[in-house]
Amino acid sequence: MLSFIKGLFLENTGTKIMALILAVICWLYIHSVRIEPPKEVSIPLVIETPAQIISRAERDGEIVREIKVKLEYPRGASPDLADLVCRYKISAITDPLDKPQTIMAELTASDFNLKQGMVIKEFIPDNKIQVVLMKEAVRPLKLKTDGAIKGVPQKGYRVASVLAVPSHIPIKGPKNILDKYSEIPIAKIDVANRNSIFSLPGQIEALENAELTAMAPFFVEVRIEEDIVEDVRTVKINLFIPPDFPHFPIQIKPQEKTLKFKGPASKIKELKPGHINLFVDVGELCPNPQEVRPPMTFAPRPQLRFTPDAPAGIEPAEPMEQIKLEILPPPAPPEKPPEPPPEPPKPQ
Repeated sequence: MLSFIKGLFLENTGTKIMALILAVICWLYIHSVRIEPPKEVSIPLVIETPAQIISRAERDGEIVREIKVKLEYPRGASPDLADLVCRYKISAITDPLDKPQTIMAELTASDFNLKQGMVIKEFIPDNKIQVVLMKEAVRPLKLKTDGAIKGVPQKGYRVASVLAVPSHIPIKGPKNILDKYSEIPIAKIDVANRNSIFSLPGQIEALENAELTAMAPFFVEVRIEEDIVEDVRTVKINLFIPPDFPHFPIQIKPQEKTLKFKGPASKIKELKPGHINLFVDVGELCPNPQEVRPPMTFAPRPQLRFTPDAPAGIEPAEPMEQIKLEILPPPAPPEKPPEPPPEPPKPQ
């Protein structure tokens, strides 16, 4: 028994090693070419048309951009799936395409760039798609920024403006669609956690599910500013009297005004009473001083001015109300007290 076991391993050693190597090679080959069970795969669809013709693939009214199939392929070919494309070619268009034209396309395996060993077992749901053919055109459209913002800026900030630069660009797309529009929406801009102005290259949205091409670049500038807040201040009303104005008493009621200001929160905090000048220009009420005849009553609106060093971006939040101003006659001179009677002569 022992000699038999030794002979099993030691006799014809070279032949046995060669057989083992051949067996391993055969196993590796069979394993590598083994076909995987069919799997559902989505493959990008490209419709190739003649020049100046635009196409759109549809199925049951929905845009089709990928074709779903059950694909059988060799083991190890999974990385090649990303390179697969379905190209359906439309060679010639005989009609002038004054309006969109729809044709029925039946896809076959020859429309796919399948690798060796790949086989399409089934189209999902079938191999038929509708292809809408439209005439191509280029039209200048205004870039619409309304509703282009998504997300919320940093707390305490707001979106002040959204500007597309330039405001109009040429757009290429189906003529029957472009002829109906004067503006095109831009893609959404995310402002989440932003707190300052920024700009970035813009993109356009589709119109009526039609893919359009911007024929010129544009940028979107988003201005983010501090929240606008309001603050109430009590301000003394000053009088501005020209040097040549008659020296009559002038009285105003009230002598102080409670004003509401609005502006960026940080600027409102910096606003001090010395920055605010609230006044009435008496010279504007009486342009000709020689015609002033007291008593006279006016109802002017005080004027508001900020000093040059006042924080910027602050303005009144409400219209200025009228006050009462009176020019009074000069006070009457004080009456002289009666002179005392002369003293009687003293007796001698």
